[in-house]
Amino acid sequence: MPKGYFSKSGLEPRPTVASALAWATRHLAECLASPEREAQLLLAASLGCPLTRLFADPLRFLEPAEQARVEAFVLRRQRGEPLAYLAGHREFWSLDFRVNRHTLVPRPETEALIARALELIPEGHPGRLLDLGTGCGVLAITLARERPGLEIWATDQSREALAQARENARVLQTPSIVFRNGDWFEALPGGLAFDWIVSNPPYLADHDPALETDGIRFEPRQSLVSGPTGLEALCRIIKESPHWLRAPGWLILEHAHDQARTLATLLRANGWQDAAGYPDVGGETQGTFAAWLGHPVPIHRG
Repeated sequence: MPKGYFSKSGLEPRPTVASALAWATRHLAECLASPEREAQLLLAASLGCPLTRLFADPLRFLEPAEQARVEAFVLRRQRGEPLAYLAGHREFWSLDFRVNRHTLVPRPETEALIARALELIPEGHPGRLLDLGTGCGVLAITLARERPGLEIWATDQSREALAQARENARVLQTPSIVFRNGDWFEALPGGLAFDWIVSNPPYLADHDPALETDGIRFEPRQSLVSGPTGLEALCRIIKESPHWLRAPGWLILEHAHDQARTLATLLRANGWQDAAGYPDVGGETQGTFAAWLGHPVPIHRG
């Protein structure tokens, strides 16, 4: 690497786009597996431009304010802050979702839940779907775009997350989604019945080592941790969903790979039928879906 591209304290005076990229790559290599790609994305985010512009004008000198942002972004990424938070957005299902510190970063493995849901929801079906714990809205919005005939409700206990979800729904042109603030089903008015319930709930235990891994420790803990076992939210959804489903109805849940057997047992014990796992891109069980064929107890709210 040419001399003068970096210094101990930061970029050299009057760096170019190319030299800033080389400096960022070197510093990120100390902590990341794909430093060059991350450096490109980080530089584009800090400069507020698309990747194509970086490559089109690599010898452009950075302004002092741009240099300061690049250095700050690299330092924050070195400390483990997710790139999506620095950039302010993340791609999911080929859609661009805005994210912030109040929302989880959308992950590729959650696209497996979307794929399974689309298999269970016929095109043109005028049914009603509920997304529990919507976060930035990836499940509700993606399904609204893929199945525009659905009536979709989405809940979250975080007002800040719901504000981001509503903004994403506006930008991604799914304004008909009904967003409600509250704790799981408590956010809903009585009298509703759904045909499908989907959720990517918290499923980590209080002291799961994953909470200290790259990026995750910056995400909202209430969206990651369910309780002492990691099963608390999943158990509640399994037990309460029948009260909100029309029979036959479907429940689709994302969970950890090692929770699949426990989830299948819980579903059978609570009267669910045809429980089965679905894989992620690596072939590991990433979630479970099951049918409700019974008769839900009506919910009455005062």
